[in-house]
Amino acid sequence: MTYWLYKAIARLPLPVKYGLSTIAAFLLAHVFRYRAQVIETNLQNAFPERDAIWRRDIAVRFYRQFTDVTMEILHASRMHLPDFKRRVTVEGLDELDRMTQGRSRSVIVLTIHLGNWEWMMHAANARGDIPIDPVYRRLHNEGADRFAYEVRSRFGGEPILMEKVARNVLKNRRRFRALVLVADQSPGERDNVYWTDWLHQPTAFFRGPATIAQLTEFPVMFARCRRKSRGHYHLSLIPIVESPGQMTEEAIIEAYIRAAEQTIREEPESFLWSNRRWKHKPPAQEA
Repeated sequence: MTYWLYKAIARLPLPVKYGLSTIAAFLLAHVFRYRAQVIETNLQNAFPERDAIWRRDIAVRFYRQFTDVTMEILHASRMHLPDFKRRVTVEGLDELDRMTQGRSRSVIVLTIHLGNWEWMMHAANARGDIPIDPVYRRLHNEGADRFAYEVRSRFGGEPILMEKVARNVLKNRRRFRALVLVADQSPGERDNVYWTDWLHQPTAFFRGPATIAQLTEFPVMFARCRRKSRGHYHLSLIPIVESPGQMTEEAIIEAYIRAAEQTIREEPESFLWSNRRWKHKPPAQEA
């Protein structure tokens, strides 16, 4: 049922979707107060130096961004590469070519839930002819998972389940591509994680991206997707690790973490504050 609902909404023109987004943002913020306490707590912990008025303003702007991006992701199922090229500018392709030695080896691209993380993958493909293989975790809702897979696999992309990524990388290590990981998701309690201070609070990160970088010696870039205006974004591909084989896993993860934190501080309203990112505590702090 969810899948067909998404397909039906996706058929609507983008201006109509934005109209629905405006209504949805108002309802989520002021009527249903969708995860309002989670958002408030996350903002208060991440920005203790800011006052309540600032946090309320960011929360309201977050709802607008959140519903816009939701509609844009649905709309991606009917967009073509020239559409992404027109709506998303890209910088850093020359750096990507340099780091991959003229595309003779793959690159790992790490990003966060900020801006439109789905559009940016297709935009990089449209502007740079880059094979994009996103690494993902299966969504709980089967219909949503099916729809997301179809959107991500357009234009030749091959989405890879996180639990199968090691085997896939070893099998295809000689083929040029960009392995894209939205690496700010909350790991499970049994996952192999790295704890650090991020946005003023203890935070766990997956070690997997750093492990893959070390084993393959693929360079690592950070993808920053900044919102320019409604339906228009700017993607920056930023080198953060050039020689992962000469670094520890912790140093690789820290390079990503600091780039991610700087991006959030520059555009806080666009981050996914409704996510229960800090639901786990370090082992020493658990009751």
